[in-house]
Amino acid sequence: MVPGVSAAEANAGTIGTAADWLMRFLVHPTPSLRLAAAGAGLCGMQGALKSIALMLGYTGIGAERFTGPVPGSTVEPEALNRECWALALLSEVYRAGPVVARLGPLGRLPNGSADALLAGAPRAGLDQLAALRAVMESALLPPLAAHRGLWAPGPTLAGSALMAGDCDLIAGGLLLELKVSAKPASLGVIDLWQLLGYALMDYVDEFRINDVARFAARYGYLATWDLTALLSQLAGRPVILADLRAEFRALLECSQGR
Repeated sequence: MVPGVSAAEANAGTIGTAADWLMRFLVHPTPSLRLAAAGAGLCGMQGALKSIALMLGYTGIGAERFTGPVPGSTVEPEALNRECWALALLSEVYRAGPVVARLGPLGRLPNGSADALLAGAPRAGLDQLAALRAVMESALLPPLAAHRGLWAPGPTLAGSALMAGDCDLIAGGLLLELKVSAKPASLGVIDLWQLLGYALMDYVDEFRINDVARFAARYGYLATWDLTALLSQLAGRPVILADLRAEFRALLECSQGR
C-alpha cells in the first residue's frame, strides 16, 4: 500500500521512527515526549524541542498513560509530519548516542533552532508519513478503538530498568509493535522475540497484557495473537504467564550481575 523510497530520498530508519511518533499522535493529542527530550538533552537542542512542543499544543509534559481510546492530535497533517520527523531525529540521538548529532542530519543543520529542524525534513519522508497515516487511519485505528482501558504510547516497562527497551503502544491489554519495513509482511524470528520480550518485561503485570500484535504499516496488515496461547504454542506445552515472566526477570537480573 505504501512503497518505500531510496536512501538518497529519505532514511528508512528515520521514516520508521517518525511513523512511530505519528501513531502516538493519532491515539493521543499530546503523548509523552520523553524519548525526544532525552535526545535533545544530549545534543543541546532543548530549546528547539520546547518550541516544537508549543507548536503541538503542549502545556505540560504529555501523557505517559491515559484511559483510552481518545481523539488524536488536531494539528494540521503536514505540520504534524514535520514535527514527527524532528522528534524522530532527536529520538535517534538518544538511541544511538551523541555521535548521531555530529555525523547525521542534525549535524548538517545551520543552527539548532526549531525552524531549522522542521525545515530539514525531506519531501520524500513527509510524503511517506502522509501515506502511512492514511493506512493507519483505515486499517489500524478502527480495531484499536475496540480496546478500552489503560493506554500507553511508548511506555517503559518494569523490566526496562534491567534491559533498555520501550514498546510502541499498549492499548487496553494489547501490546502493539509498528513495523514500516518494505520487506514482505512476514513475522521474522527477531520481531517475534522482540514482541514477546516486551510482554515478558511487564513482569508486575502493570498493563494486563492479554494480546500481542504486529502492524505492517506498508501493507495495512494487523496480526494479533492471544499472548498465553502464542507462548504455549512456541513452548510446545501449556505455560503460565506469571511463571514465565518470573523466569525472564531472573534471567535479566542474572545478566546484570544481580
